[in-house]
Amino acid sequence: MNYEYEIQKLKSEVDSLREAFLQSQRNQVSATSKADSTANAVEQITPTTYTKTAYIGDTEVVFTDVPSGNLTVYTDNLIEYSMAKDNDRVIVSFEPLTEVTTITISIV
Repeated sequence: MNYEYEIQKLKSEVDSLREAFLQSQRNQVSATSKADSTANAVEQITPTTYTKTAYIGDTEVVFTDVPSGNLTVYTDNLIEYSMAKDNDRVIVSFEPLTEVTTITISIV
């Protein structure tokens, strides 16, 4: 039996296994990185929403600590309103209400 040949053959197999293991680790990092970046992208496009109730006779609602971004206002009743943003405050103004109304703002 040629021991030198057998030892070389085993060394070659160990090197191949080591390279295969390292390649699988590189592939795993790539997949994890892609999943993380996709999760971050989803988080970035998920809107932040705030909701307040305006009662009969109210003429405005004020939202505070509102982050920057594209702002949309929704109401559950058809009312005319105006909106003003001052730093981190959003003020939604309207004529005195005749019924309770829910006002929601959404920021993307």
